Amino acid sequence: MKITNRKKEAIPTNITLRKLGEAMSQVDLSSVPPERVQHAVFDHFMRIMGDSVQDGVVSNEIKVSRRLRKKLNDKVITGRSS
Repeated sequence: MKITNRKKEAIPTNITLRKLGEAMSQVDLSSVPPERVQHAVFDHFMRIMGDSVQDGVVSNEIKVSRRLRKKLNDKVITGRSS
C-alpha cells in the first residue's frame, strides 16, 4: 500500500478555503442544462484555481488546460470538428 502526503503535494495558492467556498457559490447554473452542470462547476473551479495558484507555470498550465478542455467539450456538444 502506497501512502501519499497530500499536504506535501499541495500547490500553494493565494486563496483560503472560506474564499474558495464563496467563489464557488457564485457560479450561476440557471442557464446550464442538467447534463452539463458537472462540467460547468469544474470549469468554474479551474478558473478560480488558475487565478489563485502562486506558481506562474502551474497557473499557466491550468489556464491552457481549461481552454483546451472547453474547446473539446464544445466540439462534443456541437458535433463540429473545428
